[in-house]
Amino acid sequence: MTKYIPIHPNDETFISLMKRAVKALRTGNSKLLEQVKKEFAEADINLFYNKELDTIRVLRKDCPPVDFPVNQFAEVKKK
Repeated sequence: MTKYIPIHPNDETFISLMKRAVKALRTGNSKLLEQVKKEFAEADINLFYNKELDTIRVLRKDCPPVDFPVNQFAEVKKK
C-alpha cells in the first residue's frame, strides 16, 4: 500500500516536504532533492521544477497537475 500525502498547502507533511525541496533547489543540494523526491514517490507523487516560472509542479498519478510558486515555501532566498 502506498503512503498518502495530501497535496494541500495547509497540510503539515506536504509543507515540510515542499520546504525541503525548495531549500534543495535554492542551495543546489541534489542529495536532499533526491531524498525529498523519494519520499513523494512513496505516495505516487512526482515533482517538476520550472526554472523560468520559478514554480514546482506536483503531479500525482491519475490527478491533474498542481503548480505552486517556489516563494510560497521558500525559507532560503533565490541565488
